Formats: sequence, C-alpha cells, structure tokens
Amino acid sequence: MPRSQKRNALVIVGLAALFYWSFMFMKHDPALRDVIPFGVDPYDAVGSFGVIIGMLIALLSLVRAFRPYRTHPPSSAQRLYLVRAQMAVVLSVLITLVADAVAMARHTSAWMQAASGIELLILLACVATITVAVGALVRRSVKPDAGKMSGPWTRATVISLVSVLLLVVYPEQLIGKTTTHLLTVLAGDLLLFVPMRALLTALVPDDTQSVVVNATAASRNSLYGWGLVTLTGMAIGAVLFVAEMSEGGGGPAP
Repeated sequence: MPRSQKRNALVIVGLAALFYWSFMFMKHDPALRDVIPFGVDPYDAVGSFGVIIGMLIALLSLVRAFRPYRTHPPSSAQRLYLVRAQMAVVLSVLITLVADAVAMARHTSAWMQAASGIELLILLACVATITVAVGALVRRSVKPDAGKMSGPWTRATVISLVSVLLLVVYPEQLIGKTTTHLLTVLAGDLLLFVPMRALLTALVPDDTQSVVVNATAASRNSLYGWGLVTLTGMAIGAVLFVAEMSEGGGGPAP
C-alpha cells in the first residue's frame, strides 16, 4: 500500500484509541459519570457498538495497510476496502457524537447546571475536531471525482436525518423492562450501522464494481471462509457480551 495509506492506518488506530479512552473516561470519571445524559440506551448502545467496531476495524485497517503483497500490488478493490475501513472508524465516532448531542439536547438540565458541564463540552469538542480532521485526511485518499453522485448522497442524507429523528423521539422509558431494553439496544445498533453504510457509499463510492462482484461470487463458493468468519464473529460477540455484562465489577447475573 502507498505510504499515505499506511500513515492513515496509524492515524486511524490513534483515533480509535482516543475514542475508546474518551468513551470510558466519560462513563467512569466521578465528575462526569453522573452528568452525561448519554450514559443510558439507546445513546449508550450507539457509543458501545461504535467503540467496539471502531477498535476492530482500526486493527483491520492496520493489517490491510501493512501486510505484504508479494505476487501482485494491491488491487483497486483492496484499496477501496482499506479506505472504507478507515472511513468507517471516523463515522463510528461522528455518529456516536451526534447521538450524544441528541441526548444532551433532550436532557439539558442534566449537564448545563453541573460544575463539570464545561469540561464535558470541551472534551466532546476536542474529540469532534480531531475526528473531522482525520476524516478529511482519509477523504483525500479518495479519487477527486468520487463521491459527487447525487443518488448516494441523497439516500445518505435522508437516512441520516431519519436516524437523528428516531433518536430525538425515541421513548426512553422502554429501558425499564428487559425485553424492551434489549430492543432498545438493537435500535442503537441499527442507528449506528444503517447510516454508516449509507454514508460510506456516498463518501467512498465503489468504482471497482466488476472486481468486487467477481470476488464476492468466488467467495460464496468457499464454505470454509464463511464458516471461519462466522465462528470468529460469534467468539468476539460472546467475549464482548460477557465483558459488557460484567462492567462495573463482579460477574453477570443469571
């Protein structure tokens, strides 16, 4: 991969680490944990999924950028996947920040009157500024004429606005019961990944469609590959589930 892509991969890892640190700091710092209005679902679910996927994709981006390509240089499809992975990390942070902003707008009294409210605003503003700067850096690696098609941008805009509207009107009292709380977590999952997919298509359009289609068709014949991916995903999900349930000390209740 070009040096710029390797540099971006390292920067993305740094962004994912910053995102993780800021997310955990705000949830556990004594001055902020009782002030942040986005410490409950669905806002917390958006952030939790964003932190998890941000770290995993940042590591994936690092592997794709630095792994050796011995026989042939990286194909256009491989370069596309790398840029999309890097942009996905940026979007995971930005979408989480939007969810946080909606929670803060719905519960202004929770933080505006607190002594640590200014600290909260400064921290979020710093994370947002750094994320936008990293996003601009990654965006520069996309072809200049890419991302100008109106169709993907219209779809991404509509989906993003609908997602924000759903966060604005979401009935927060649903987390009072286990079943509806689980549905709220699922809603947070969708509110992260659905707009992320649409925005990725608009920001990093696929200009290698034939290559990707052929690669996808070939991969469908590999049951071993899909089985390995499925088992890996289940293992990661199980570990993260136990870790999330055990957060705060002690083992998860039955």
